[in-house]
Amino acid sequence: MCFIGYNFTILLVLEIFVTKYAVLCGSAPEDFYQKKLIDKHAFLTSDEGGSVPEKNIILFPNGVNELFLEGALNGLFDSAAEEDDGEVTLYFCANKEADLHTELSGSACAGVEVVRLGEDEIRKDVIAYYAEKLAEMMEVKCRVLYEADGEFVSEEELGYEKVG
Repeated sequence: MCFIGYNFTILLVLEIFVTKYAVLCGSAPEDFYQKKLIDKHAFLTSDEGGSVPEKNIILFPNGVNELFLEGALNGLFDSAAEEDDGEVTLYFCANKEADLHTELSGSACAGVEVVRLGEDEIRKDVIAYYAEKLAEMMEVKCRVLYEADGEFVSEEELGYEKVG
């Protein structure tokens, strides 16, 4: 009697999916985008940048006020609450470096640091609050990035058509 033995190795590969989100806030004039904002969007949607799905990116190319930003971030809480794990990138691109480090003046707001996005100002403590809330309550990795860029690209150059 002859027995032939085989040694089988079973390889179990677990692929962990991390849901990724991004909120990109620029300060370009109407009908324009900042070059760095476009580059950041392209990077985040690429394999190298984490393959953030287009549907998970909220884009404010022409500035955003605190109320709209808070609404967008609250929407992320609803989405992130359904996931086990996730990553959120909050990106703010001002027109110039000085707009990233501005302080409000006045008795009630003296010394409060803001980011100026065109006509809008967003308090950095509001941004920090939402980043911490995402990280702690939803167990989501959150990173906040600030950059300045005064180089603009028109929507026409990007191939967008005017509607209406």
